[in-house]
Amino acid sequence: MGQLEREKTEIPCPGGGRAIRTTYGDLARRSSLKSSKGHEYKFKSGDQSKLRRSMDKMERLQKDFTRDMERAQEDFGEALSNVIGNADILLKR
Repeated sequence: MGQLEREKTEIPCPGGGRAIRTTYGDLARRSSLKSSKGHEYKFKSGDQSKLRRSMDKMERLQKDFTRDMERAQEDFGEALSNVIGNADILLKR
């Protein structure tokens, strides 16, 4: 289970009562959710499949971004070191 699936969220009560506290993972997996007053959402599996795919895509993109950012920071550090280390030095007396 990815981090996004464990993230907490609230959805409005279908009957206008207090919001239903849940996670994105529950929204993607459970067939229904009830409010404290008994009002209920019954989810469509096709919509849940799309939600799961979009969450997976976001998780993949986040991993790719993190990896790419680490590489870019390494390249930046090396380039900065080269700019300073390879510069001609002129000292005044």
